[in-house]
Amino acid sequence: MKKRIGVQFRKTHKTAHVFERLKACRHCHTYHVLWETECSVCGREYQPVREISAKVTRRYVQTRFLLLALFVCLAILSADTLLQIGVAIGGGIVLSALFFVLQKKYGIYEKNRDFLRYLTQETENIKKSLLKQQEEIGADVKAERFKDAYEKIREVSHFLHSDTIKIRKIMYLNHFILRKDMELELDSLIPSTYDKDFVEYLREVIKVKPELVKRSVLTYVSRYKSRILLHENGEQLIGQVAGAALRMNAYAEEFQDLIIEFIDYLPRERLLRLARMVSNHRQPGWERLEEATKRRIETHYSFDPDFNSVL
Repeated sequence: MKKRIGVQFRKTHKTAHVFERLKACRHCHTYHVLWETECSVCGREYQPVREISAKVTRRYVQTRFLLLALFVCLAILSADTLLQIGVAIGGGIVLSALFFVLQKKYGIYEKNRDFLRYLTQETENIKKSLLKQQEEIGADVKAERFKDAYEKIREVSHFLHSDTIKIRKIMYLNHFILRKDMELELDSLIPSTYDKDFVEYLREVIKVKPELVKRSVLTYVSRYKSRILLHENGEQLIGQVAGAALRMNAYAEEFQDLIIEFIDYLPRERLLRLARMVSNHRQPGWERLEEATKRRIETHYSFDPDFNSVL
């Protein structure tokens, strides 16, 4: 059995949008998604990409305003009479005011358009920077710095989504002692095919945070049930997953077959939870689940007062 180590993960920075995690060095023209604030090459401070794009947009706006001012100046210089000069000045004031009103009203759309164009133009440079950071992760793994490797790949995975990334994260996580106070993930790590390391990770997660088991996990376990049963104590693991499904009526109804098949492996408190759900649920469709629950109680808990008061 792999020896697990105790760690304290670095807190992740929450953002409303993924792109807010991306920083850039304007001097080296490189990008960064980790926690360092200064470029490792030139030592200059990283800047958020939205801020860099906004500066470009601001230059565009300033250029247009200068062209407008130049046009007004030319109109004034070309005037032959005081009336023409007054008309040129008045027209310049009106055009400037209109420019500012339109910019204030629609400027945000221009910023968003320019930002999307900026990201599109920089896609290749961003990819190169992410690949370089993956190389750093590989070096951490070789040096058995699994905590650093996981924290880095956790940031990179906000931008790269593949089974390779997921499986690497799982392999790193399987080196650690998991605790309830950790920022653990589960849904985001589900691979598209069966993976034994994910199953072992699921076994550890369900011990400390069963609330992370949602529909996608239940679907995965149902799909690869026969493979999971080949694991040591595979029945108990599926029983724990089935027990976690009892947090919601919708899950219990959707995954009845899984619960019924592994009802013998439900812990006592989960079986009691199931009995109360069945007792309170009087709509059609739960007959098989109710029958299986009663049979299990009669076989093993017939003298238990907690169960007698429910069914």
